[in-house]
Amino acid sequence: MSEPEDRAELQRRALAAALARKAVTLSSVWLRYFSLGGEADELEVEGWLQGLVQLPAMQRDMLAQAVNERLDELAEALRVPSSREP
Repeated sequence: MSEPEDRAELQRRALAAALARKAVTLSSVWLRYFSLGGEADELEVEGWLQGLVQLPAMQRDMLAQAVNERLDELAEALRVPSSREP
């Protein structure tokens, strides 16, 4: 595999792993991705996750951003507050 193909596969596997852990849902990722300017519909994203279709790097990067933003929100929600926080 070439470097771009390796990167695409890494992105696909990481997003699939987040979905498998139930950390995020495909619908919530797609909605956030679409709001960032994503052009693929939810069915295309699902096909990409299954390795059936290719997505351009820019679209994959927007998907990565959508997932990472959601994971950041989840991690923040799970934080233990300090005694100085309200």
